[in-house]
Amino acid sequence: MYVLGFCLTVTYLARAHFVSCAPSDTNLSRAQPRSTNPANLTHLLTSIPSDFNIERHFELPNPYLPEACFVNIIAALRDAASGDFAGRMPIANYRTTRFLQPLIKIDSPNHADIQRKYLVWGLFLTAYHLRVHHEFHLSFFSLRWKGEEVGIVGVGGLRFAGGVTNSLHTKTPSSNNDFQISRAYFGTKVIRKGSVFMTIASALMEAAPSPLHTRIQSTWINFMQNEQCAFVITPSEVARTAAGPFFRNEDLIDVLTKATDYFAQDNVYRQMEMNVSVAGVVIAQAVFLHRSNPAFLELAGVNGTEHESEVA
Repeated sequence: MYVLGFCLTVTYLARAHFVSCAPSDTNLSRAQPRSTNPANLTHLLTSIPSDFNIERHFELPNPYLPEACFVNIIAALRDAASGDFAGRMPIANYRTTRFLQPLIKIDSPNHADIQRKYLVWGLFLTAYHLRVHHEFHLSFFSLRWKGEEVGIVGVGGLRFAGGVTNSLHTKTPSSNNDFQISRAYFGTKVIRKGSVFMTIASALMEAAPSPLHTRIQSTWINFMQNEQCAFVITPSEVARTAAGPFFRNEDLIDVLTKATDYFAQDNVYRQMEMNVSVAGVVIAQAVFLHRSNPAFLELAGVNGTEHESEVA
């Protein structure tokens, strides 16, 4: 298959390698990213500083579908990743037309705008906590910087102050006209839903610090330790030329957003390839791989016997 041949030609790849941790019941320690980043690669990676953590508080044992929690968190995360990483964004409430609950609620201690970087880190760690502990019910997470509360993420319940965003949308102000994304599933191996969505969430967190118009000119890979899924995207030769059309960070965010929608809409959790084109010209190819795929093993530098998470 073309996808496997394409991936196996890649020999130097950076990776986001998240160490699995076992946080306490009331405090979620950071998942420490480690990466290798050869100089010839564009790899958008941010670490979660040790001064940042989240604390969980529960209100009611109201259960939600795991995929609903992930998709709605990603809807908030894609907005947080689509602006000035050092800037602020208004408090808001997020859900999708596919999953009206749980509402993902973003607030700050004084209901003022919240720093985007805190929200990016906090939303990722919220999703990470839900997955690790399999606690997909109504809860609130306090985002803390050096012990001080700097934001709040609510999962479920009534909305906080601020407006409601009702969709998972690709709305970055792309400079590429006629931007199109197509997908095709392949193989028979099923990838756990949680693994797919956490891979997307961690990739969005990596993309967030870079300006939207940053060009991506080399292979970009994301995977998490103990997960079944890897995400790889490679710009085409055309996108690497001076004339373009280019493949930019805003396009990467849109690919990840669209992948979330495709997986949830199709309810198919198998390996998937995506072609990204502008006016019929392919500018990038992406693939979600299962860890048993030989291409994944080569890209990730792991062996097939490495422990896999058993959660959703």
